[in-house]
Amino acid sequence: MRRLEAGELDVAICVTEGLVAGIKNNAIRLFGTFVETPLRKYQAKWCVAWAVSVRVDAAYATLDDLAGNVVFGASRLGSGSDVMARYMASQFEWGHEPDVRVVGDIHALVNGVQTHTIDAFLWERTTMQRHYTQNEVRYLGTVRPPWPAFSYAAQTQFIQAHGQRLLAFMQWAQTATRNFMSDVEQNSSFVCERFGYAQSDVKAWAEYVRYSEDGRVDRAKIAKAVKVLERAGVVQGVDVDGVVLTPEA
Repeated sequence: MRRLEAGELDVAICVTEGLVAGIKNNAIRLFGTFVETPLRKYQAKWCVAWAVSVRVDAAYATLDDLAGNVVFGASRLGSGSDVMARYMASQFEWGHEPDVRVVGDIHALVNGVQTHTIDAFLWERTTMQRHYTQNEVRYLGTVRPPWPAFSYAAQTQFIQAHGQRLLAFMQWAQTATRNFMSDVEQNSSFVCERFGYAQSDVKAWAEYVRYSEDGRVDRAKIAKAVKVLERAGVVQGVDVDGVVLTPEA
């Protein structure tokens, strides 16, 4: 978001909750949907989930055990790991804002739990699997937000001036993701080699991820995200019109 605001990037693809939380003064808008999962049914197979991780020997048995004097780690303020910790506290009705400490990327978060710098953190479920397999941290539970996982964003002025280019860009991205998902068995080797994931984890990820076919923004879902995040104290005085701007051809 900072690089978008500074004009260093034309377009960013980010977790939707992070974009909604970071939009200020209508300078940046969400203009398209990249990953449309999760579906409406929380228990559906297709659902991008945030895993809650704790130290291997931690005494916590349920997510509600984190309601006390617990420090959550985040990659940065306004990131998905930060926003989802606040969302979880609101959904579980803990009655207070969680204590969130900025630690750094996933490796810093894992190390933070191991060294008692933080007590817990949230990260995408499948990408955490290798850390569970290696017994670096322990899986405690899952939090599933009811809005699209990843969205496109750009500066408002850029969307207004380059609508046709943005629509073409989304079409290109849709073609690329369709090609990838059409043969996950063959294409997963790139992900495994580049990011170090096991092929079984990539296949599991492909089972529940659904990329948007047209990039269209479901305003009702974004409005729900705004409402939920406002209740969680993440945003204030924001409405869907201040978040979404549709590119024009």
